Amino acid sequence: MHLLAHRGYHAHCPENTLDAFAAALLLGFEGIETDVRVSADQEAVLFHDRVARNGQPVAALTRRQLSDVCGYSVPTLAEALNAFPHTLWNIEIKTPAAASLALPILAGFETSHQLLITSFRHEVVLAAAELLSVECGFLSAHRPAAINSMLHAALPHRNLRTLVWDCEIVDPDIIRQANALGFRNAVYGAKTAYEHQLMREFGVHAIITDYPQHVGLSK
Repeated sequence: MHLLAHRGYHAHCPENTLDAFAAALLLGFEGIETDVRVSADQEAVLFHDRVARNGQPVAALTRRQLSDVCGYSVPTLAEALNAFPHTLWNIEIKTPAAASLALPILAGFETSHQLLITSFRHEVVLAAAELLSVECGFLSAHRPAAINSMLHAALPHRNLRTLVWDCEIVDPDIIRQANALGFRNAVYGAKTAYEHQLMREFGVHAIITDYPQHVGLSK
């Protein structure tokens, strides 16, 4: 089972920064989950929230302005990938605008890096699966009424065989259904030791977590 640090290990440093990524890898995580947005100066920046702490949209701020607001240097997608080449990267693309910047960048790393491209915007994932040869996955925060209908669009793409679920909607039945259709399952959002253990018992392929102590990784 793969263990990925959600936005890096950010207990003692800001999330989605090079320091958080380095800390996670030092702790023993196999991979990193991070988020891509587009800044006002058309940079593919690693930032989770839609709105910065000053109340302005990230898309309305340049990378330098965003860094000034945050009080740290906000990294770009290319910087992070170049800094940590021997890492499993789960790149969550937040918006179609971010995809237009991120996908050409990711194309330059698809032969040298282990990548998983995901998004809640499933049209972005389909575009990534069409353009790139790396693994892609649908993110889902809601349980579908019928998993077959949700996955119908993915089936023609051999590199779109990962589902990333909110752990709150996961149970053994949906895992079995996804496995039967040839999909791997990852989860995010587990908070307690019990929830992490439950995900292991369900047989998920990856856990994306903020809590290294619950997956046996701690200082």
